[in-house]
Amino acid sequence: MDENSLVQLIEISHVVGANPEYVQAAGGNTSVKSPLGRTMAIKASGTALTLMSETDGWVEMDVAAVLSVLDRADLAALPVKEREARVLECLHSAVIGGHGRPSVETALHAMLDRVVVHTHAVAANALNCGPGAQTLTELTLPGELPPLWIPYTDPGWCLAIAVRTAAEAYRKQHGGVPAVIFMENHGVLVSASGAAECLALHEEWVARCERYFSQTAPPVRPAAGAAPAALRKTMAELRRVWREAFGASPFIRFSGDKELSGAACGEAADLFAAGSLTPDHIVYCGAHAVVAESLDELPAKLQPALSEKSPPRVALVRNAGAFVLAADAVKLGAAEDLAVAGAKIVRLATGRGGAHNLAPASAGFIVNWEAEHYRAKLMGAGHAPLAGKVALVTGAASGLGCGIALGLVEAGAAVAFCDIDDRGAETAAASSADVRRALAVRMDVTSEESVTAAFDRVLSHWGGIDIVVCAAGIAPAYELVDMPVDKWRLALEINLTGYFLVAREAARIMRAQGDGGSMVMLSSKTGLDASKANSAYNATKAGELHLMRGWALELGPDGIRVNAVAPGNVFEGSKIWNPEYIKTAARKKGIQPEEVIPYYTSLTALKREIKRSDIAAAIVFLSSDAARCITGQTLVVDSGQVMVR
Repeated sequence: MDENSLVQLIEISHVVGANPEYVQAAGGNTSVKSPLGRTMAIKASGTALTLMSETDGWVEMDVAAVLSVLDRADLAALPVKEREARVLECLHSAVIGGHGRPSVETALHAMLDRVVVHTHAVAANALNCGPGAQTLTELTLPGELPPLWIPYTDPGWCLAIAVRTAAEAYRKQHGGVPAVIFMENHGVLVSASGAAECLALHEEWVARCERYFSQTAPPVRPAAGAAPAALRKTMAELRRVWREAFGASPFIRFSGDKELSGAACGEAADLFAAGSLTPDHIVYCGAHAVVAESLDELPAKLQPALSEKSPPRVALVRNAGAFVLAADAVKLGAAEDLAVAGAKIVRLATGRGGAHNLAPASAGFIVNWEAEHYRAKLMGAGHAPLAGKVALVTGAASGLGCGIALGLVEAGAAVAFCDIDDRGAETAAASSADVRRALAVRMDVTSEESVTAAFDRVLSHWGGIDIVVCAAGIAPAYELVDMPVDKWRLALEINLTGYFLVAREAARIMRAQGDGGSMVMLSSKTGLDASKANSAYNATKAGELHLMRGWALELGPDGIRVNAVAPGNVFEGSKIWNPEYIKTAARKKGIQPEEVIPYYTSLTALKREIKRSDIAAAIVFLSSDAARCITGQTLVVDSGQVMVR
């Protein structure tokens, strides 16, 4: 594919992909043909538009070979599964470059103008799922060619055939290829000769729809929400119900989106319970939603529905709000995005006659269609030791806490980066391997109220807690005779009371969930072998180890494992090993500040500096099923400085 065409493809992909009003759950599609129209670069199936680059996220297709699929009359007589498999084979044979699987909508793009944008824009789908073709006449300006309307047709080959037939009739009537196509209960296709023109045309028609529906749409209805204690109880019960059905705990979100919460307060709830609006809603949100009259009723209403072929991932509680459920954190975000879009589609359409779901037969096609579910599979978490787990790390804004939290994300967990330093926690979370599985949460570990609020925040966002790492700590370095009592007390508050408050809250939640859990206390080699001029740190780090052992005994019957990691000196990114602390250490040892790190490294058996990733790896191990029979133990990661016998 020529460089200019790729630049245009990436431009349109990034623009529409970054707007949640246009695209949700890595949906939508874009393509650009070469100047002579012989080849076409199109988004690969399952690729997020915002992640497309010059080298990834697209495939180059032979346009003539793609269009020849539409001339295969024999395909019409085949059973659905066999037909779609044959079509996919034909599309694969038309690939001439790039990486990935061709989009099932490739043939649609091949028959249109040079640059094509296909989105599931909310305002456009208010028309597609609402009043439909009659509205297009009202929105078309005098002297302007109207959009083409396509009644709902099963996606893939059937839709391409339907569009080609309708486009040929349109060409005979209007003398050209339709530039805008609205597809019932699906989305909108816009094409033009250049990227700028295509984007402008897409934006113009979406804006027309937005203005049209906004004039009559009712306001968002506020939901009452749920009290923290009631929400905790419901989350634990929903986790149990899902675990019984699928063998693993889900991710659950009590959505804070006003649009989606408001859907629980009106007629939208009944529409969601009856079915789904679009193919994407079925794939990510299930064939229908569950609606309950109260929080107490919800688990019992959800339980039987989970045995369905396309089980619900959205649950509405009348006047309280909406829950979203998924097998992993990434799919949870996708399901919420689509549920929010669905709620707005219904609200916008309400003032213009209302919205309608897919017909049962059409919904059944999507439920059984491999091509649509392929995209969802790609979005799921890969094999990782902590995939499907929710972790909470204190002191995660910097130093070891940050390194541990980042390591847990890399190991597949969804991680709450908790710290009193709000901005630091946000920066740390934003630097993780997958920001969709990282959440910055404010927590003051010395405040009971702050700790409780932080856990409630994580529960409402992900539905539970599986792993807790206590890493927040300070090390006021003073000779005994010089130790200020306020520094001593602060160390006790953060390093001991903080660990107690966090562990207590975690234990309460894990017990209620009934599925065990893992806690890891970040101690230190100093907890095993005292260091000079470090009274508060010595005492608290040793105290953490004994707390850990007692908690392991208490919580063992609940399947909750409690262990500790005792790191050696970790200098990388440390707030404890700040310039002043290093100067103090240098004075203690009678060396220069720049000699401190080499000196402490020389004390180890391995003569190897310990990195944050080394500590994170130890905690990942202790938190994983590989350590399922390990509790009450201290793992020393210090390159062999303290030998535990």
